[in-house]
Amino acid sequence: MLQRLLFAVAALACTGSVAAVTPIDRILVVVNDGVILHSEYEAALDNAEQQLRQRGVDNVPRNQLRDQVLERLVLMRIQTQRARDAGIRVDDRELNDVITNIAQRNGMSQAEFARQVRREGRDYLAVREQIRNEIVTQRLRTRELQSRVSVSEEDVDAYLAQEKNVGNTEVDLSHILIAVGDGASPDERAEARSRAEELQRELEAGADFASLAATHSDGQQALEGGDLGWRRLADLPPTFARAVGDLEAGAMAPVIEATGGYHILRVDGRRGSTDRQMVTETRARHILIEPDKLTTDEQARTRAFDLAEQLENGADFGELAREHSDDPGSSNAGGDLGWQPPGQMVEAFQQQVDQLEPGERSRPFRSQYGWHIVEVLDRRERDATDELRRQRARQVIGERRMQEEYEIWLRRLRDEAYIEYRLSEDA
Repeated sequence: MLQRLLFAVAALACTGSVAAVTPIDRILVVVNDGVILHSEYEAALDNAEQQLRQRGVDNVPRNQLRDQVLERLVLMRIQTQRARDAGIRVDDRELNDVITNIAQRNGMSQAEFARQVRREGRDYLAVREQIRNEIVTQRLRTRELQSRVSVSEEDVDAYLAQEKNVGNTEVDLSHILIAVGDGASPDERAEARSRAEELQRELEAGADFASLAATHSDGQQALEGGDLGWRRLADLPPTFARAVGDLEAGAMAPVIEATGGYHILRVDGRRGSTDRQMVTETRARHILIEPDKLTTDEQARTRAFDLAEQLENGADFGELAREHSDDPGSSNAGGDLGWQPPGQMVEAFQQQVDQLEPGERSRPFRSQYGWHIVEVLDRRERDATDELRRQRARQVIGERRMQEEYEIWLRRLRDEAYIEYRLSEDA
C-alpha cells in the first residue's frame, strides 16, 4: 500500500513554486496561469523509473517515458488549478492526519514514514505536497462528477445476473489503452486501431507488456506497467468480461473497441474466489463539531478537544452529543449511529472505529465533515450475504461509471486548457 501510494502521487503531482526556482531551473510547460518546471519533470521521470524497477521493469529507455510523464504532470496541474478555483483546500493539520493514517496502516509512526520516504530517495516535504494534491483532486472529482453517476435497482439486478453467469472467477489483468478523443473521425479511429493491433503483434512476438504499457498506453495504470491487478469477472465492463472470460493465464484477448479507444488485455492469472458470508457490524456513537461560516476549523477543533476533556472528567457522552453534536441524524439519539457494517462511513471515521474495542473512545479527529469524537459500544457477526452482494454491485457499478465520466471530464478539461510547451532538445 505504501509503495503504491507513493508511486501514484509521485508520478502524478507537480507542486513546485516559481519562487523556489534555482538559477538552473526553467519552465517546460505553461498550463493556464501555472507552469511545470524542469526540476519537477526530472523528479517525476526519476519516480516513474523507480516505480517500474520495483515492478521488475528496468528496460524502458528514459527518453521513451518522457511524453507519458509530462502528460501526467499537465493533467495533474490542470486539476489542481481547477480545485484551487473551486475553493478546495487541505490544510496542514488535515494533511498530517492523513499521513498519520497512511503510516499506521503500514505499521509505522509518522516519523518512521518520513524516514522510509527519505530512504527511498524522495524529498519528504515534496511527498507531503504530492499527497495533498492527490486529496484535493479526489475531492474535486467527487464534487464535479458524483451528481452525474446514478445506479438503479435494475442496474443492480442486471449486475447480479451477470455475476451468476460468470461465477466468482477472478483474473489478474494487464492493460494497454490507445485512446481516441470525443468526436474522433473514422480515420482517427482507424489509426488508433492500427496502433493497438501493431502493439499486440509486438506482444505476441515476445515484447515486454509492462514496457510497452509504460511508453504507449493512455490508461491510468500506464506507469504501473499497465497492471490492473486482480479483478472479479463480474466487476469488469461486460465487453471486457466476455473478451477474457475463457482465456487462460498468459493469453491475450483480441483488440477491444470501446467509445474511448482500443484496449489490449492480457490475463496473467486466474483463480476462484469465495463470497463473504458474514459481516462484522459495529454499533458506535459520536459527536460532530462542524466548521461553518461562523465557526472556523480551529474553533471547531478547540470545541472538540474541550468536549473530550469533559468526557475524561466523567461527563455523559449522550448528553454532550444531544447538546453539542452537529450531526442531525444522530444527535437526538445521543450520537448513536446504530449497527453499521464496515465501509459505510467515510475513510477517516472508519479507520478510527476499526481501531477501537467496545467501550473505547477516540481522541478528537478530523474527517471531511468536521471534528469527531467516536465511541464504540458493541460489535456483532451477522450473515449478510444478499445485502453485501447488492451493496457491492452498487459500488462496482458506481465506480465503473465514475471512471468513465472522469476520463471524459479530464479530456474536456485538457481541451479547454491553455497549454504552451517550451521544450528543448534535452528536455
